[in-house]
Amino acid sequence: MSSKVSIFITGATGYIGGTVLQRLLSHPNAADFVITALVRNADKAKVLETQFGVKTVLGSFQDLDKLTDLAAGAQITIDIADCDNVEGTKAILRGLKQRHDKTGELPHFIHTSGTAEFADNARGEFASETVYSDLDIPTIEALPPSAPHRPVDLLVVAADAEGGYARTHILMPSVVYGVATGPLVDAGVANPHTAMIPIFVRTALSRGSVGVMGKGVSMWANVHVDDVADAYIQMLDAILRDPASVSHGREGYFFVEGGELAIREVLQPVADTLFALGRISTRELVPYAPGEAGKYLFNDYFAGLLFANFRVKGERTRRELGWAPKHTAQDFVEGLPAEIEVLVKKQDAQAKASA
Repeated sequence: MSSKVSIFITGATGYIGGTVLQRLLSHPNAADFVITALVRNADKAKVLETQFGVKTVLGSFQDLDKLTDLAAGAQITIDIADCDNVEGTKAILRGLKQRHDKTGELPHFIHTSGTAEFADNARGEFASETVYSDLDIPTIEALPPSAPHRPVDLLVVAADAEGGYARTHILMPSVVYGVATGPLVDAGVANPHTAMIPIFVRTALSRGSVGVMGKGVSMWANVHVDDVADAYIQMLDAILRDPASVSHGREGYFFVEGGELAIREVLQPVADTLFALGRISTRELVPYAPGEAGKYLFNDYFAGLLFANFRVKGERTRRELGWAPKHTAQDFVEGLPAEIEVLVKKQDAQAKASA
C-alpha cells in the first residue's frame, strides 16, 4: 500500500463506530491515515472536520451512490453502520469492485455483523450447551440465510470468495457494554451508550418493574466497547502489516467476546439500581405475562432475541490478531449502576424538555 492509507468509515458517530474512530485518530500512525466518514448530522460533520481533521460527506445508508463512490476511493472500508442493510451493503461492494477493476488492487472490507445470528429460541428458559467458534466455518455456513444479519454477511463473503474483487473480514461483536469515553464523546459527536441497557431501563420505568422472560437463564456472550475497538485496530494493523496473515472470505469471521453472563445477572443490577433510585416498585425481576414482553420490547420477535442464548468464542480473533480483552463479564455487572443513573437523568431531562 502507498504511504498514505485511505480509510472510509461508516457509523463514525455511533457507539462502536465513534470508539473506533477515536482509536484511529490516536493511532501511532494516524498521520498516515486519510479518513473519510459518512455522517448524517451536519453539525457533527462540522465538528469532525474542524476539530478532528476527518473528511466528512453528508449522507446515510440510503445514499447508495455516495456509498459506492466513497468505497471506490478507499483502500480500506470499515462498515459499522447497519448490519442488516442489504442495499447499502451492495452499494459499498459495487464501489469495492470499481476500485479493483480500475486499479487491480484488492481493497479490504471490514464489515460489522453480530452474534445474534446464533440466537436460539430459549426465551430465557435454559442455558444452551452449544458454544459457537469462529474457527468452525461449516457450522457458520450451515446457518439459515434468514438468520439475523445473515443476508448481508452472505453478500460480503461472496464478494471475496466468488467475486474475487475484495478481501472481506467480518467482525462479530457479542453484546457490547460499557460507557464510551473520549474526545468525540466530549465533543457531543459520538454516542456513549450501548443500545441494550437503555431499552431495559426505559421498559422498567414504563412498566414499574424489570421484566424477565422465562427463568432468565439464557446466556449472553459480552464484550466491553473498548475491547471491541481493540479488535478493529488490531485487524487494521494486521492488514497493513501483512494482508495475507488475516483470514478473509469464507474463513473471514472474527467473533468478539470477553466473557458471558446469564441475562438475569444483567437485569438484577438494573432492578436494584432503579429500586434504590425510587423509580420502580420492586427490586424483584417480575416475569412477563404471555404476550406482554413484545408490547414493551418493540415486538415479540425482538423480545425473543433479547432472551435468547448468544454463546460464542472468538478463537480466530485471539489467534490471528493477538486480541486479548482487558475487561471481564464482572466489569459489565459492576459498571451498570453508574450507567443506569446517567440514563435515568437523561430520560428525566428529555421528559422535562418535551413537557
